[in-house]
Amino acid sequence: MTNKQKRIQKVIVHREKELDQRVVELGKARVETERAESAVESERQKLDKAAAERDAMSERSMSAREWREANEWLHSRSLSHQVVTRELDQATVKLEQSQANVLTARRALKGVELVDERMKTEERKAEERADQKLSDAFAQNIVTRGKAKP
Repeated sequence: MTNKQKRIQKVIVHREKELDQRVVELGKARVETERAESAVESERQKLDKAAAERDAMSERSMSAREWREANEWLHSRSLSHQVVTRELDQATVKLEQSQANVLTARRALKGVELVDERMKTEERKAEERADQKLSDAFAQNIVTRGKAKP
């Protein structure tokens, strides 16, 4: 193996490690996105429940304090829902970035592997040409000897 091939192999190993790291990051981003989606769903259910409770309270007589508390509770649930929705948006962006990073790392690895394959193909062709030249020279030598003997 030539020095150039050794360097290419080292780059391939480096690119494989980088790809593995990017895949791990993608897995973490997926887990975080799933967690955020669960949190959004949970907060949405709490918000719906708070709205239903306030609507149910409006059908009966209640004090201003109770009405204010119900409105504050509904507002609190709404704010919590907005916060987890923002977290979900951030997790989704991070997931998309991780996916792009994996694709970039995969492309970089494929590029180096392609260079390695081309080098091996060129080396094989050069060996075949050298073998063919040797065979031709050997055949030429046999023919030349055959003509010189009569």
